[in-house]
Amino acid sequence: MLLLQVKEQTTFQLMELGLSKNESRVYLALLGLGPATAIEIARSAKVHRVNVYDVLERLREKGLISSLQKEKKQIFSATNPTQLQTLLEQKQKILQGVLPTLEQEFALTKEQKQVFQFFGPEGVLRAYYMMLEQNSTIYGLGGSGLNRKYLRHRHEQWNEERKRRKIKGKVIYYESSREDKASGWNDKSMQIRYLSNKYKSQAMVDVCGDLVINLLPIEDEIMAIVIENKTLAESYKQFFRIIWEQANKN
Repeated sequence: MLLLQVKEQTTFQLMELGLSKNESRVYLALLGLGPATAIEIARSAKVHRVNVYDVLERLREKGLISSLQKEKKQIFSATNPTQLQTLLEQKQKILQGVLPTLEQEFALTKEQKQVFQFFGPEGVLRAYYMMLEQNSTIYGLGGSGLNRKYLRHRHEQWNEERKRRKIKGKVIYYESSREDKASGWNDKSMQIRYLSNKYKSQAMVDVCGDLVINLLPIEDEIMAIVIENKTLAESYKQFFRIIWEQANKN
């Protein structure tokens, strides 16, 4: 009776380590039996022989048992129980690998998130002024000059206000804009680098403080989507830094 209670307790403990009930029973049975056939294991573990082969296969995948052919019979043996420790270490490595992503997802859902949509030149200008309210460096990716084209004088007014507030920026334009920027560009508050035109897209992204501004400058349909989220903004800044290092200097 005492031996039965110990087995039940050990079965429960193995289940807490991640084995199923049948996997725990079969592994314990093999430890007691030594090398045995599937029928012998099923009888000792009290697992139906129809199910025992699936259980044995899962245990073999976990490295907890081995098998060999002997006189036309497949014989199974339990491996050293220290393999359980190896299994836990492998799971710990997997956890450490996925944990940063899970923590980021948790932070994104926990933080207050706000999304704003703006349409037309006046609406997009409002998104630009939201950047100035952050009073932080502006990181621009994918600049092609189209926002200036469609915002016209509004952009110049905004840029003068940016300089008055002494807000600096780093902008990555496409090579097609290089000639335009090279002639008469004397804005020391803005650093510029260039990406190959093969990456060119109409969409642009600005990151400032806790804001990510997605700008789509299409004539008569210019719009901006502003996402206010600190974690997301920091992630975009990191992406920007990676591309900045690869971009061509002016």
